[in-house]
Amino acid sequence: MIIQKFGGIAMRDSCTRKACIRHIRRAIRENGKVVIVVSAMGRAGDPYSTDSLLSISGALGISPHAQDVAAGCGELLASAIMSAELEKEGIENELIYGSRSGILTEGPFGSADLKMELEPFYRIWGERNVAVVPGFQGTGLDGRIRTTGRGGSDLTAVVLGEMLGAELVEFFKDVPGVLETDPAINPDAKKFESLTYAELLPLLGTERPVIQKKAALYAAKASVPLHIRNFADELPGTFVSG
Repeated sequence: MIIQKFGGIAMRDSCTRKACIRHIRRAIRENGKVVIVVSAMGRAGDPYSTDSLLSISGALGISPHAQDVAAGCGELLASAIMSAELEKEGIENELIYGSRSGILTEGPFGSADLKMELEPFYRIWGERNVAVVPGFQGTGLDGRIRTTGRGGSDLTAVVLGEMLGAELVEFFKDVPGVLETDPAINPDAKKFESLTYAELLPLLGTERPVIQKKAALYAAKASVPLHIRNFADELPGTFVSG
């Protein structure tokens, strides 16, 4: 079993999501069971991105609870669309979200930590090969949605990877893997074929890290193997392990 996490660019439109579904089909053939974690669709300026949702009203900024509910809608919508498009392609799946999922949050709104209860997740997933999960969020003991901070869908994928005993967590991005420098600054930046966690962490101190640093720290602590790759092709990306 593996975890596949699809970022905002991979989820942006029906064309990019077809590429995601090709990766999901391959994962089912090779690994049997697959858990899919999705980010909100697109980036700032796209209609359903997190930034766009939070820009609907300035009043959201004065209510951390309301802000987290609004922010979490992006991943919920993305997961619903991915689940439906998989069904349309003949891939049965279970959409797992909210308080029934066993994905729990602890801590403040906007920067909560994640933990997981396995029994509810497995009960809902049942015998299907594919589960689709909205990233970036969980439910607190008070029943309220809390999000895990920018890039938090990456953390969701890693936590699920540890708790479900996944062989690998695959991150599908709009870059070929982990690069030595930001490709927006240096288009010829070299891709690393493999890295240790210790080598990866210093590369995440940029404005737009290839994965969330909080997720990378969790992966290092829990020894969760990662594969960071491009959603648009079948080429291997960068493998990260101890």
